[in-house]
Amino acid sequence: MRNKIARFVIKQHKEKLGANETDILIRSASRSSSYAIRESKALGLTIKSISDRKIIERLPNGEIKIIRNLQQKKDTDKGLKKGMILCRK
Repeated sequence: MRNKIARFVIKQHKEKLGANETDILIRSASRSSSYAIRESKALGLTIKSISDRKIIERLPNGEIKIIRNLQQKKDTDKGLKKGMILCRK
């Protein structure tokens, strides 16, 4: 009986850790990107980003240049084929 309870508690703990790790990774990525943007602005560097299917470049003086428009890629091949490798993201 003790082993079943211990396994149940460990399983629930692992599931909670997995959710917390992803939350931690998302928060740390957003923090680091905001710090990088602030430092780039302070150093007078250009910042390139994607918004509304456009690659834009923000210059240190506040000017915004559109480098190019992105096109939506069509998914013509749907389904699985022999030899495909599945990865969980």
